[in-house]
Formats: sequence, structure tokens, C-alpha cells
Amino acid sequence: MQNDVTDKRRLIVRVDDAGSSWAANMGCLRACTDGIARSVEVMMPCTWTQHAAMVFNAHTEIDIGIHLTLTSEWDAVKWRPLTPAPSLTDAHGQFLPQLLARDGDNRPALQHHPWDIADVEAEFRAQIVLGKTMFAEATHVSAHMIRHFADFDPRLGVLIAALCAEFGLRDDPFGQGVPRFAGYPPQPRDAAQRTTAFVAQLAGLTPGTHIFIDHPAVPSQDLAALGHTGYEDVMEDRISCLHVLTDDAVKQAVADLGIDVISCADAAAD
Repeated sequence: MQNDVTDKRRLIVRVDDAGSSWAANMGCLRACTDGIARSVEVMMPCTWTQHAAMVFNAHTEIDIGIHLTLTSEWDAVKWRPLTPAPSLTDAHGQFLPQLLARDGDNRPALQHHPWDIADVEAEFRAQIVLGKTMFAEATHVSAHMIRHFADFDPRLGVLIAALCAEFGLRDDPFGQGVPRFAGYPPQPRDAAQRTTAFVAQLAGLTPGTHIFIDHPAVPSQDLAALGHTGYEDVMEDRISCLHVLTDDAVKQAVADLGIDVISCADAAAD
């Protein structure tokens, strides 16, 4: 998918990781109902997916994506595949923490594991079938913890394209080349500074279609327990994200600048 060649400025605002916790579900909901988010990505293997269905199926105006998942990154909370997938799991039957090994992170990564593409196909198919069953209006798929699974292995790009065609879904605009809008630097986590940075970057948004992706959440004890080495302040980060997406200054800047805030489905409809 290529950037628009018109002079319109369009921003897909997508929020990820619904299904992973109550805090994520409620944060994603608020980001849509009280803020500028338009698409929500739901992780099907997680424990709060049923709650996500209860929440989001009551809001048909919110665009839903199936967030294809092959990793379980937190130290204190784990999820398992929906299918028997021995080549994708650790000794406890849980997804591994990483797809691609990162500098300074010694936890297991799938790239160094003898994974089988047949297991990936079965698992992705199961996640899509469940997603279509629980979210009948789902419009697209997206990738958890990576821009697109084709970046992990090109064969997975072919596989996902075939599954999308089979199930009448669109592939993720981000994974198909829509450029990412940074919004604000990762640090500091301070909500006021992030809001100021976001508004400033909106002013510099160039013509065409861009995508902003983040992970809003509301405070909860479960969220406070999440993290891993190098990312211990998960709750502070994600609450700050929600503040930015719902801040009046951000909404006013979007209106004043004439930026069209859209969903993944809106972008695909062009």
C-alpha cells in the first residue's frame, strides 16, 4: 500500500494489545471513545480476549483487527498458542518472549528456535478463525511485536496474504508500507511532555497517509506487574499513551490542522 499522492493529510490511529489484560481493553476503548484512536488490534491467544469481545462488539463504530501473535513477552504473564505447536513454544508450552533477538536481551527468541512453518500456518489460521467468530466485523490482521511477519521470514508474508484472501481480511497497512508517525520519543514517559511533542509533530505531518501505533491502558494491579528487563515501567508508559490520545490539545490540533483521523478499514476503502 503506497502513501496517498493527494494533498490531504491522513493519520491512521491504531491501538494494540487488546485481549492481553483488562487494563489494555479499557485503555483501547477509551482511546477510541474519548480520543483519536480508530482501530483496535486484539490478541486472540490471551486471557482477556472474551472480555474484549464483550467490550468492542458493543461499539460497532470501532474498527477491529486480529493481532497475529507468536510471542509472549512479559515475565510474569504468559500465553500459549491456540493449537498444538511444539516448534513455537518453550518447555512449558508457552510462546517464546521474542521473535528476533535484541541486543542486551538474552531471553529465548523464535529465530534461534527450530520453528516449523506448518505450525505457524495452523496457529495463524486458528487465531483468524477465532477472531472472525468473536469479532464478526473484523476487517484486517496485524502483527504483534514486529512490523510484519514477512520481516521475520518472507514465507510468512505469502502465508498471511493467502489467509487474508481466504477469510476476506485486509493485511495491515503498516506492514504494507504506510509510514509510521512517531508521535513522541519513547522517553520521558511524562504525559505532558509527550502531548506537547505529539502536537508539534502533528503540525509537521506531510501530505499522504501515515499510521500511529501505540498501547494505551488504564491503571490496574495486573498492569503494574507487567514488564521485562529493560522495560520495567510498563504501566507508566501505557497510561501516558492513553493521556496523549485523549488529550483535548491533541484533539484540537487534529481539528485545527485539518488532519483526517481514520481507521485501517477507512484506509483500505480508498
